[in-house]
Amino acid sequence: MNRGDRRRQKKLQSTPGHGLHLQSLVREGLAHHQAGRLQEAEQAYREVLRQEPQHSDALHLLGLLAYRVGKLDQAADLIGQAITQDTANAVYRFNLGVVLQKQGRLDQAVDAYRRAVTLNPSHVEAQGNLAILLREQNRYEDAVAACRQALHVRPDYVEAHNTLGAALKDLGKLEEAVASYERALQLNPNHVEALCNLGTALREQGRLEESVQTLERALALKPGYAKAHHNVGLTYLWQERLDDAFHALRRSAELQHNHGRPVGEAVILKSRLRHDAEQIDYLEKRELLKPEHAGYAAALRGLAVRAREDVDTVKRLSFGQAEMTALAPSFNRILHYADGPALPNGALNPALDVPAIEARYHASRPEILHVDDLLSAEALDSLRRFCLESTIWKKDYENGYIGAMLGEGFACPLLLQISEELRQRFPRIFGHHRMTQAWSFKHDSLLRGLNIHADAAAVNVNFWITPDEANLDPQSGGLEVWDKEAPREWNFKEYNSQKNEPKIREFLARTGAQAVRVPYRQNRSVIFNSDLFHETDTLRFREGYEHRRINVTMLYGFRLG
Repeated sequence: MNRGDRRRQKKLQSTPGHGLHLQSLVREGLAHHQAGRLQEAEQAYREVLRQEPQHSDALHLLGLLAYRVGKLDQAADLIGQAITQDTANAVYRFNLGVVLQKQGRLDQAVDAYRRAVTLNPSHVEAQGNLAILLREQNRYEDAVAACRQALHVRPDYVEAHNTLGAALKDLGKLEEAVASYERALQLNPNHVEALCNLGTALREQGRLEESVQTLERALALKPGYAKAHHNVGLTYLWQERLDDAFHALRRSAELQHNHGRPVGEAVILKSRLRHDAEQIDYLEKRELLKPEHAGYAAALRGLAVRAREDVDTVKRLSFGQAEMTALAPSFNRILHYADGPALPNGALNPALDVPAIEARYHASRPEILHVDDLLSAEALDSLRRFCLESTIWKKDYENGYIGAMLGEGFACPLLLQISEELRQRFPRIFGHHRMTQAWSFKHDSLLRGLNIHADAAAVNVNFWITPDEANLDPQSGGLEVWDKEAPREWNFKEYNSQKNEPKIREFLARTGAQAVRVPYRQNRSVIFNSDLFHETDTLRFREGYEHRRINVTMLYGFRLG
């Protein structure tokens, strides 16, 4: 814009009615926006900005439009420009927080919500979102305070009661959490998230029948709610209704994976591609893959070849729209499940010396022991077949391993049988603790395993199921467990985060912690206090799908505050 244009624009802006004209254009754009006519809305907003480039409402609304179509960087920039023009507008600050939250820029989102609340203390949605973010950051006391502030302004704010319950539960205040969930449900009896949260808290209180009833209410309202299926599955497990637990957990996995939606990102970890291509070959050789997935298999093999040939050290491979389309029908689906049935003669090795094992566990300070030949031969073979054949491995990690969680596919009748037999055969180790989570990881032959961490539980059980001949170094390949517990005041993010590894190692060095190294053996289990830091030992396994190191982890009970 030259000097003459600026003079003409200034003259136009000072003309009576110009402001009314722009506001009329803004309202026109907003009507299109709300009706879903996004192109027309954008045209109206841009016309306003052509005439007045610093028009804060138009900048803000154009930012919301960008957010709606997934252009998050553009949305944050535009709303930021609106704030520059009108620093006292709480709505602008709130919506900037929403965009930043979506981007994962949590600290900046917290700041935006706090500024919105400062400008307008009655903005309960900003307080509510602030509480959610503070909880995500494990700042539970701050989350409680934000919820209480929102409820002071609006006592009937259902979302704040629900979030308050979650934060109180995080703090171990189960009775108060239950009361908050119940208050949310008094205000809205059909709030499915509050029902799910209440059902989970009731289970942890041991009120199992009430937990089932509450979770089944949630599922009656929202049959496709995967989280509720997962949680009712755990409650069924605690009731020793293993068949019902299995079906609920399987349904949770199907809802999360068998949706047929396109691959969400145009980059995939090379380690995931290698594994999935190897597994597809394994299944095809055994005639376990349906012909309808041939196109997917071909596309996957092509990407795996590219991943092998790519000499770049970057761990992820980019691919195009055609490849995304070819992968879409199958990449996110569980194409095949092996059976994994419960065994009539039991899953644990009947020759285990239970009194001696329990005595060893309690004689060690802190509690760490390994047990060889944990499973019967039949159970070991069946569980290994389930892991080799089932296409449940959807969680990939930068270190090159892939995983499956209990409610995301890693559930079969045999696994649930093992979890219950452990608890029942070793009462002096597990006491009243029930299984709260389980997962399995498959590892790349030469890449790193899990980083150092502790778990949010009372007792950990790890065991390995790949044959010993796959391990090229019999003195390693297992687990290292340090003999110092995570400090009680540390929260989950502090003791279970890769980003916090320097702090963890400094703590271990300062306290003189010693590592207990347990070498890899097939069918060897390591049972230990979940508060102890641990990490995968150095891995050197043979190449090839059947040689991948597979470990199984089960968590029992809850960490004491």
